[in-house]
Amino acid sequence: MDQLIEENSLLIFSIAKRFYNIDKEDLYQAGCLGLLKAYRNYRDTSVKFSSYAYKYIFGEMYELSLKSRDIKLNKNYLKLYRSINIAKNTLAQSLNREVTLKDVSSYLEVDLSELEYVSIMMEDMFSLDDEYERIQIGVENNCDDLIMLEESLSTLDPLSSAVINYRFKEDLTQSEVADLLGISQVKVSRIEAKSKRQILEYIS
Repeated sequence: MDQLIEENSLLIFSIAKRFYNIDKEDLYQAGCLGLLKAYRNYRDTSVKFSSYAYKYIFGEMYELSLKSRDIKLNKNYLKLYRSINIAKNTLAQSLNREVTLKDVSSYLEVDLSELEYVSIMMEDMFSLDDEYERIQIGVENNCDDLIMLEESLSTLDPLSSAVINYRFKEDLTQSEVADLLGISQVKVSRIEAKSKRQILEYIS
């Protein structure tokens, strides 16, 4: 199981970036739990394991975020967020232009930094809720985290990119990758370790 977690650590870390105000170690542990659940249930080999595991990893982190949300989200924030939206609609009609949070701050007589904090927090939560809903009904083709992993490959040299592609997209063993690229298994291992560190720096 340690090897399974190690091989999918980049995916776990990239998904964890979607969640705020939660201890990263707690998120990582939740992600590992989701990964193990995915491994136990993985049957359809026509689907990449990373794509299949995504909903399990995200789901466990989402459940953790709900517990944290119950603690940190209070009725005052919800009330203020509703007031922000009402104020935006009211001001848009009277000013006949796009309304900014600065406009809302003056209208509600609430500090701008507080409005920004509440807006970002609530929008992030709604975004997570939306993604969770999409995953539950099987719409998971546009995962930002998988896209981020794809983008991070552009930071690698061609050989390193090939190693990571074969290892994590094609699910090949280090020995199989070594045979394909004509290098030793030890070199594959070293390239993989170095590339992981580089990718983690990119996504963190």
